[in-house]
Amino acid sequence: MTTDLDRALRDAFERIGDEPAPVGVAPAVVSRVRRQGRVRVALSTGALVALVAVGAPLGVRAAGGQNEPFSAGSPGGQTVQLGAGSPTCSQVVTAYSFTGRQPPRDSLLRDDATGEYVELPYHTVVPSPDGSRVLVRRGEDTPASPLRWGILDPANLDHVRWIGSYGSDEGSWSPDGKEILFTVRERLHDKGFAIVDAVTLKDTFVKLNFYAGGNTGAQDFVWAPGGNEVALTVSQSAGSESLPDQVTGIRFYNRSGKLTHTIPATAALGSAQAFSPDGSRIALQNVGIDAPIRIVATATGAAQQTIPLSGEFIAWADDEHLVLRSWPDDRKGSEMQVVDLAGRVTQVIPLRADVVNASPIFVACK
Repeated sequence: MTTDLDRALRDAFERIGDEPAPVGVAPAVVSRVRRQGRVRVALSTGALVALVAVGAPLGVRAAGGQNEPFSAGSPGGQTVQLGAGSPTCSQVVTAYSFTGRQPPRDSLLRDDATGEYVELPYHTVVPSPDGSRVLVRRGEDTPASPLRWGILDPANLDHVRWIGSYGSDEGSWSPDGKEILFTVRERLHDKGFAIVDAVTLKDTFVKLNFYAGGNTGAQDFVWAPGGNEVALTVSQSAGSESLPDQVTGIRFYNRSGKLTHTIPATAALGSAQAFSPDGSRIALQNVGIDAPIRIVATATGAAQQTIPLSGEFIAWADDEHLVLRSWPDDRKGSEMQVVDLAGRVTQVIPLRADVVNASPIFVACK
């Protein structure tokens, strides 16, 4: 691909990214669709056609993936407990980010000492599992705004250790919070994944053709339970750029890039938070806030149950409860819900009124 064509495609995507979300489409869904569209465009030599097809119709069709306790008087409202069977601890929002928004606004990070949110000038802020470090992202992966990742010390918000540039819109912490995983899909370089040590910033790149075997999906690698493997959603083309890819399975690789096993699947693995705390189950969901959540066995992919709720899966609260983001008020506002595996709501956490467009949102048990 020529430099001029590459630049034209980037500019075209940014213009689409500036457009407001279609009416009735949740901002988190639009963000995910645009992110997947960006990857497809970057990898296709017929990219301009793909860009137009993916950038608009998918968002329309989607209409039909650690936090402050919300106390009385707090900006987010009051946590509402509903009935028995709630988790043993409350889910709170640790960070609000605004990936995909043009121009980006400041992200918000919860200060555990005060319970207040601090504005940070980054597209994404991702707290580590224990909250001792924060992964931050700056830039939009364009010539005028290069993408950079760094590790922020929450005790010193002016101190960021910059890691470097990776062709990934997302980075994720290992289960022990000691490493960071990036998907590397540079247009003109080797593809695979990189693991970065959070202390030394030393990175290990694993070359891997994750499009082998007909995989056409745009999902990123995620950590599998224990941190000894990574997992990737596998998709097949539906035969048209205007239709979403169809998920066919999930591949598991060891840290050296060797395929260890594959399980069947019909919905996507969105993040490491999709694995249950005990590691035995996965909550899968395709793009779209009305898409059902499918609980499957980690070892075999065997379907266990389907939860037909309207909402975006965020994380497991514990082994028997999920955290969802829902839009109950005709998509005009959003809230967090903790539900049991039968779909019953056990806790409602209103979100701040000024962050309705935040995506992603990170939660933790406090």
